[in-house]
Amino acid sequence: MTVGELPPDVRVERRVRPLGRRAGDRSWPPGRAALGCRIVDLPRVADCRGNLTFIEGSEHVPFDIERVYYLYDVPGGESRGGHAHRELEQLIIAAAGSFDVVVDDGTRRERFFLNRSYFGLYVPPMTWRELDDFSSGSVCLVLASRRYDEGDYYRDYDQFVAARAGEGTP
Repeated sequence: MTVGELPPDVRVERRVRPLGRRAGDRSWPPGRAALGCRIVDLPRVADCRGNLTFIEGSEHVPFDIERVYYLYDVPGGESRGGHAHRELEQLIIAAAGSFDVVVDDGTRRERFFLNRSYFGLYVPPMTWRELDDFSSGSVCLVLASRRYDEGDYYRDYDQFVAARAGEGTP
């Protein structure tokens, strides 16, 4: 779908700042980016019948989308992730509800709070990620640059840190 194909009573918005942010909402790191990760603004088609956001590989994300998966029904207090990828890139979106994404390059950690379906967090390869603080009913949508490959994972944090430091086998 392109903007030229939309009916005249529908408009596409690109948000610089998230709408509806409350004083109590946590924020993103300065500049909306840290450790190679960054917030990606997704197109938002505003319509009184309901809004629509679309994502096109290599257009709205810096990779071709090879796999899509989503996390849901995450019990309170649980976390997901806890790994890094050697080559895989991801865009993580709070399709519903909210959650935090903690990213780590082996020396520093940053926390991104996601709560809008028209913002995604780009996570490059060799970045440790953990997802936590899921709200009730939240859905985490993930777009990935590669199909599932267990060999692409670092599941042990110390091995990941060693690889980042050039001491381990990538």
